[in-house]
Amino acid sequence: MNLLDETSTLGQPPRVKTKGEPIAAHREPTYSLGAVARLTGLSQHVLRAWERRYGAVAPVRSPGGTRRYRESDVERLRLLRAAVAAGHAISEVAHESDDALARRLLGAPLPPPALGPVVAALERLDGPEVARLLGQQLAALGASEFVRRAAAPLLTEVGARWSAGSLCIAAEHLASATLRNLLGVALQPRADARRAPPILFTTLPGDQHELGPVMAAVAAIDAGAHALFAGGDLPVAEIADASALLGAAAVAIGIAYDDGRARASLADLRRSLSPATELWVGGRAAERVSLPPDATRIRDFEDLARKVACLTERKSAP
Repeated sequence: MNLLDETSTLGQPPRVKTKGEPIAAHREPTYSLGAVARLTGLSQHVLRAWERRYGAVAPVRSPGGTRRYRESDVERLRLLRAAVAAGHAISEVAHESDDALARRLLGAPLPPPALGPVVAALERLDGPEVARLLGQQLAALGASEFVRRAAAPLLTEVGARWSAGSLCIAAEHLASATLRNLLGVALQPRADARRAPPILFTTLPGDQHELGPVMAAVAAIDAGAHALFAGGDLPVAEIADASALLGAAAVAIGIAYDDGRARASLADLRRSLSPATELWVGGRAAERVSLPPDATRIRDFEDLARKVACLTERKSAP
């Protein structure tokens, strides 16, 4: 889901400076070691080792000496992780430029999960086989990577085939139902995420396409969020009430389609929410909807993970 382009600095952590450098020298958001571990999939031990032994990145330091990683550091670490996963030694690639790393990876892209057998099973309406194949991919990839690399591409393919008339609507519903069942367990928040600021995921009234917010909530949980999916098709007043009850730091709205009411509903929701609660909006139809001035558009799952990390950093700052 393209859940949630950034219209303000809401949710961004405070800027920091290195010793002797003015704060204005660093224009990027910065992240803690723990947040970077979640954003890159690298352990804190590996991050420290890559920094100390190989000089892979050079994080800035807070006035107290704490590592703070810039957005560019996070992107570089993702490139390095992909290069190592493709079989290159970290000692070989640690000093390459980001452009050189990207060119290297063009020759060895990460292979996508095999979706052909899943689509073939959907065409036969073979529910058990669809569940078995997708379950295997979920176990192999983990919930967040499964959402990015399997579930989202599958839904795109299924939607295209349905639009072309080569796949029946029952098959589309089977794909959605199977994915919803598989991801249900992954919606359980981690114990350590209870200390993170709550984020409420849902859809606007009249929008029953809840799978996008489910996948976004799973991705947010993997990024360390205390995320709650409250179902879809909620009246605006109910979303606002649920947000207040939860003490939500953000409300994330998925828009799968727009029947012409989304703009007004979002404006009404923004007025109904606490001024301290951020409003995040995304989904395949979100780009066509005009957002309230202080709402934030989330472009993709990676953008969502960054927003989660920023929100957590900001809310936990003294």
